[in-house]
Amino acid sequence: MDWSGGVSVGALNQTMVINRPVEEVFAKTVRMENSPQIMDQVEEVTKLTEGPVSKGTRYEEIRNLGGRRVRSELLVTEYEPNRSYAVSSEQNGVQITFRYTFRPEGDGTFITFEGDIQTKGLARSMFKGMIVRMISKEELFHLQRLKKYIEKQDAGSDQVEESQH
Repeated sequence: MDWSGGVSVGALNQTMVINRPVEEVFAKTVRMENSPQIMDQVEEVTKLTEGPVSKGTRYEEIRNLGGRRVRSELLVTEYEPNRSYAVSSEQNGVQITFRYTFRPEGDGTFITFEGDIQTKGLARSMFKGMIVRMISKEELFHLQRLKKYIEKQDAGSDQVEESQH
């Protein structure tokens, strides 16, 4: 597929240290079903493929964008346990790829989040500035929310604690 007219979104490049071991941070980051608890706009995520998460795993995601329920299919395009993970989505001439890299840092994990947007066709290319701003605003605090979600859980648990310590 020709994605000429693409733009890389520097505003979505973020780094952070999460105070949990890399294995735990990776496991909770790749569990897309947790997205509604982390990201405000995500209402629902359903895994469409069987088996453990790996390259080629597909999900359906439903987001609330300005009162509209928008469905997207997400594809895991990179999966290297405890090192890297990427998911991609294409809809209406816009392809979005989110990539995470992980490395141990002391007792915690240094995580990098990169967002890349590619547009297809003249009409989409003309609106890419608006598309970039909309997605950047949506994802601006993504790692902060992920950090808060992971750090307030018991180690090894996928359930959010009910009480705050």
